[in-house]
Amino acid sequence: MKICVVDDEKEVRLSIIYKIEMLFPYAQIFDVEFGRFALEKIQLVRPDLVFMDIRMPEMDGLEILRSVKNLNASIQVVILSGYDDFEYARKAMQLGAMDYLLKPADREQLREVITKVEQDMQISFRKELEEYLGKLSNQYLFIHDIQCFNTSLWFDERQMKEIYVGDTTLLLERFKTTPQQILISFSINNDYSGIVVGAFSGENGLNFFEKDEFLSVLVSRIEQYEGQRYFGGQRESVVSTEKQRKEIAKQASQLRQEILSYAKAGNYEQLKVSLHAWFDELQGMAFNQLRKECVNLMALLDEGLSKNEVVVLEEEKIHYWWNWVAEHKTWNELKIKIQKFILDGVNALRQLENQSPSNLNWFEQALQLVDHSLDPNLSLESVAEVVGVHPVTLSRIFKQQTGMNFVRYIVRRRMRDAQSMLLKTDKKINEISEEIGYVDYRYFRTLFKKEFGLTPSEYRKRNGISAASDEGE
Repeated sequence: MKICVVDDEKEVRLSIIYKIEMLFPYAQIFDVEFGRFALEKIQLVRPDLVFMDIRMPEMDGLEILRSVKNLNASIQVVILSGYDDFEYARKAMQLGAMDYLLKPADREQLREVITKVEQDMQISFRKELEEYLGKLSNQYLFIHDIQCFNTSLWFDERQMKEIYVGDTTLLLERFKTTPQQILISFSINNDYSGIVVGAFSGENGLNFFEKDEFLSVLVSRIEQYEGQRYFGGQRESVVSTEKQRKEIAKQASQLRQEILSYAKAGNYEQLKVSLHAWFDELQGMAFNQLRKECVNLMALLDEGLSKNEVVVLEEEKIHYWWNWVAEHKTWNELKIKIQKFILDGVNALRQLENQSPSNLNWFEQALQLVDHSLDPNLSLESVAEVVGVHPVTLSRIFKQQTGMNFVRYIVRRRMRDAQSMLLKTDKKINEISEEIGYVDYRYFRTLFKKEFGLTPSEYRKRNGISAASDEGE
């Protein structure tokens, strides 16, 4: 936090500064003296909080207060005066002062004021940050366990900020002697961590100044980190021109359709040829586009092998297969899994064609499991394993027997569970979200609104329920 102290008496300024330093050793405190010089320094520093005398030569506190609020209404100002004058206090409050204290302000008064400003800044910061992070659900990134340090950095858009990802413990250790340099730390997809710090050199090549730049830099930093980890630092050259990228995407899309066609026809040998060609095409893709291509293929096969009409991939299915792809931490691991899943799935469908339609006792067991399981990690693969069939077989029969695909059925059941918990418990939204299987409560909120037309908190209010403050709501 940046604090300016304004008073025409040097001893008074030094006394206030000393008290604040004892209470908040990592605060940045500026002695800006008084008069026009003080106003110029405030304009330069752009503090979060100003402690200011009211009766001063050249410019009194009310004049400076008016100018400061015109400069930036979010700067908090506390008037300090030796005069118990109601008229001064009234004018100061009308001009936007947050408080009016009599001199000499004691440590407890200063502590209360600064703590309140810090808390208000954190609330404003978290609200703004949530609006940005809510846009990440469609990129399948979940930022959570956010710890705030110096939120003043966020509001100073002249200050360069950098994002690092990896091990938070190591990152925090690096800045342990300068905690005021840290904006936030956070976790990413329950996998690894990140940290945002105030910077001066831009040494890692990815930095931002303004809030609206934050999201793109965050996504770029995550993609860079995950790409390096995914390929172990060894990767064939990635195409660089837009024309090449479009051509590769076009070829991959054509091969996807070939794979679906051969899988439906049970043409095992041609399926293997097209699958290998598709893997080769992906070698030239950037990391995130490569993963999207894998998601599209798995979702296409899941839906396409279950029906004959035109395939429409719903967002829920894309999200499901994105999580499936993200579970595989290296490219080699994912390639092997995709190939085995598809080729074994075609064999499983061949066997299904030869089965008697009445020989589906296992499906009743699967349906009972889905309807009564409390496991938030329940998946197509886990249910298929319990009943002893291939996931592709389960997916096809699920569509035939229920009229909806497995993922849609799971989503609908979970939303009904969430609906009941919202009405019957006082749990927070993020707690309910995680309990029913969505670690990303922002995505859960989107699904709930799609199902019921209201966000979870709106649903509670509509039903006359007052719950504790909900995370992310």
